[in-house]
Amino acid sequence: MRLIIQSNSPFCTTGYGQTTASIAVNLKQMGHEVAIFAFFGLQGTKIDWNDIPIFPNNPRDWGTTDALMWYNYWKADLLISLIDIGVITALGMGDNSRINWCPICPVDHEPVPPLTIKTIKESPNIVKVLTEARFGQEQLREHSIDAGYISHPTNTDIFAPRQENRDYWRKTYQWEDKFVIGTVGTNHSERKNWNVSLRAVKEFEKRHPGEVVYYMHTNPLDERGININALRENLGVGEFTFCPKKIESDLGIDKATLSNAYNCMDVFLLPSKGEGFGVPIIEAQSCGVPVIIPRFTAMRELMGGGWYIEKLRPFWTGQNSWATDCDSMEVVELLEKAYQAKKDGSIVEMQKKAREKALEYSEPLVFEKYWKPELEDITKRIKGVKHGEGFLKTNDWRHWLVPSEAKPAKVIDIGCGLKQTWKPYLSHLGEYTGIDLRDGDGVTQMDAHNLHFPDKTFGFAWCAEMLEHVRDPGKVVTEAKRVARHGAIIFSTPKAADFAHDADHKEVKNVKYTISKDGHGMIIW
Repeated sequence: MRLIIQSNSPFCTTGYGQTTASIAVNLKQMGHEVAIFAFFGLQGTKIDWNDIPIFPNNPRDWGTTDALMWYNYWKADLLISLIDIGVITALGMGDNSRINWCPICPVDHEPVPPLTIKTIKESPNIVKVLTEARFGQEQLREHSIDAGYISHPTNTDIFAPRQENRDYWRKTYQWEDKFVIGTVGTNHSERKNWNVSLRAVKEFEKRHPGEVVYYMHTNPLDERGININALRENLGVGEFTFCPKKIESDLGIDKATLSNAYNCMDVFLLPSKGEGFGVPIIEAQSCGVPVIIPRFTAMRELMGGGWYIEKLRPFWTGQNSWATDCDSMEVVELLEKAYQAKKDGSIVEMQKKAREKALEYSEPLVFEKYWKPELEDITKRIKGVKHGEGFLKTNDWRHWLVPSEAKPAKVIDIGCGLKQTWKPYLSHLGEYTGIDLRDGDGVTQMDAHNLHFPDKTFGFAWCAEMLEHVRDPGKVVTEAKRVARHGAIIFSTPKAADFAHDADHKEVKNVKYTISKDGHGMIIW
């Protein structure tokens, strides 16, 4: 397939950027044609990266304004978005609805925020939703969303235990005799919970004065987050807490250097308020570092070696769902367990378990085991029969809704499908026009919510088994009645035996219709 990925630039050192790089390179190696349009990390002009074109975009709306332009320019079969779906709702609206869309959907609240569910269910162009965590997949399926699972790819060759690197860098920083705690995370809002981390480390250092180092791999002065340097000063922990230099944050830190940072750690700490996956949790364990993380959202499934934070306090967020906060004193006790495990040598077993867990997310395994079958399924969905089209019987009772003639002698088949199944039964009415969101041979690609025809262009309009799939049934009905003098619309309702067979079916509401004996809705004018 020809794929275009909507995300950060692949050369950005953000989590999204590095994931984009991994996905783009591996999908290209799998034989797909890949392009990227970057809503962050590239402005001004197109560039080529590893023989992959990157198109610039408007960062204010995460690229949705230009999405269709670049999708058409690349002649893409599928757009894969890698961002919180709640901020790109416009990708399923208007002209953008002509895009075949596959969102990778992080779920970092419990339950799934309502806007996420609304966007997925009301975007007619979503081919399939993918998630990187089983947690997210299960949460979406509770809302009858058939989400696929692709896991998260990690370069377990770069992120690997390296004793020689650990010895060298700990000696360089004079940390040989220290207990090194580390956190890798963004400083955007307070989701990574730097307050809890620093307060816990302060209390822990009181128990072991002069023995503790805390390395925070983040930008302490990111204007989108908190002033971590001011917090360090307020807590009086400046002497044993460290962040990268500003120039390092501005330039970005490569994976090899980040791996060295992980290798310096004795334990990785991330008291996050919620994670759609938690990339650093696996990277740390891939380097053989045990972790301290909350037993919440996707983090529940990421533990190999380490300790779970159990005392969690739920709080309601602006996304109308729950996140959690941690008890800093519980974090102190877990740091103490890690400290004692290092002292008595039992941490070695945890280091092994951490590495074993991380290998479940190695790039070759993830793309062969998860990405390959999901893309094969998506290809079938795009190019194959959809919504039961093609299963029309010769003696189907719906034939009786088709008239013997139409004036003017023109017929429109709304939602005709790639096979245009009803065309043989409608063509006697005159000039046939079949429209569908998907582009196929003889099919006019068009959104049924906005038909590009003057009033009363057609003598008859036909719309079969489509209204239960659209975003706004009332708008589709209004448009059909506008462009055709007469017409018939038939669709499944919850009273039909086959309604529950398709997870894409939506109950048609706020539209007046009659119901047939077998539970089909009918609108005839």
